[in-house]
Amino acid sequence: MSLTPPPGADALAKCSNVVVRKEIRSLSADEWNAYRDAVTSMYNDRWIDWFGFLHERVASIVHSNAVFLVFHRQLTRDYEKLLQRYNPSVAVPYWNEVLNYQNPPSSPVLSDNYFGGNGDEANDGCVTTGIAKDWTLVFPQTHCLRRKYGEGMSMKSWYSPEFVTSILQSSGTYADFRSGLENTVHGLPHLSLGGDMNTMHSPMDPVFWLHHANVDRLYAQWQAADPEKRTYEYNGYDIQNKAVSLDDYLTSTTTHVYEVMRLGYGDMCYTYDTLQSGGASSNSLSRRQKCIPRPTKATQTIKSLPKTVLAKYYPSFAKAGVSSVFESDLPDIDPRKPMASDTNATAPATPWKPSEKMRGRMPKPATLTDEYIEMMYGNKSEVRAWEQLAAEMVDELNAANYLSPYLYDKD
Repeated sequence: MSLTPPPGADALAKCSNVVVRKEIRSLSADEWNAYRDAVTSMYNDRWIDWFGFLHERVASIVHSNAVFLVFHRQLTRDYEKLLQRYNPSVAVPYWNEVLNYQNPPSSPVLSDNYFGGNGDEANDGCVTTGIAKDWTLVFPQTHCLRRKYGEGMSMKSWYSPEFVTSILQSSGTYADFRSGLENTVHGLPHLSLGGDMNTMHSPMDPVFWLHHANVDRLYAQWQAADPEKRTYEYNGYDIQNKAVSLDDYLTSTTTHVYEVMRLGYGDMCYTYDTLQSGGASSNSLSRRQKCIPRPTKATQTIKSLPKTVLAKYYPSFAKAGVSSVFESDLPDIDPRKPMASDTNATAPATPWKPSEKMRGRMPKPATLTDEYIEMMYGNKSEVRAWEQLAAEMVDELNAANYLSPYLYDKD
């Protein structure tokens, strides 16, 4: 059954120039330099402080309810358009951080030459390396950019590509998908990176935008898996427990929700590399693929799980026939792979091969603190239910002697 676009949506013009948001590790040296320079210019012109102020001002309205995904889609697009004032070729890259779920600090994204790592404990948690080295921010008061991994404790495992794929396949409605994504994959990096990322002025950390571009990418993939139904699907409740509508205005804007639902139209002049490789059409509600991409090795590994496990966590893989490529987020990417823009980096000495020592030993993701859930105006029982589901999934995969393709020896 096709979903009829709401009045006004068909009038949105097709974008004449659509930029492609790429995984940060795939950017060329020129692309990385252009993005870095544009971000630095925005910092110098105090736009970074503005976004931190705006996000904190509307925080209670745009988190832990149906508005979350659509508001942050618009916010990230606004940030991208400002970057393009400095360089029209720039697009916000995304960070598929779950690829490093075993050991998040090991990601090259958090290395000294890119976004910097943990803050200096001896210097009030200030970030002293990377793109935001020695930044001075003025909201909510003058301070350095801070990070505090694990808020003083060691950073534990994040959610895995296997769990993300389960959310993509198991979420039958927008409301279900929003809840699953926001309460797990979205929340944990905020809490784990700590410092400014663990506040409501978190857009002041440049990692925020990579993270939210990835959240938006997953939302776009969920839409693309069933575009006739999901392109304009919007249900659930706002912070006042009022049923939401496509005709609602996004918080602090004159933009209707329906205006941000369809990439490649209106002001949403961007797409993602994963949508392109999967064959999604940006100029039609319907999607037709010229060819079916070959399943990744990681996908084939998942499909070898017992049928009962597939039916519970991967219903699309459990069905006969070909599932949508957009219902899987299991790329064949070495989690140790350096940044493509780092011409001096040395590739891993050995080919990517998961460690047999980790078979049946998939780690469980960390859990959100009560304090974080309260800050996000969240529903504690809802969050804990998702965390329990994630832990049960890990238990069942380990019981099946599953070997995650993204686990390797740390030593």
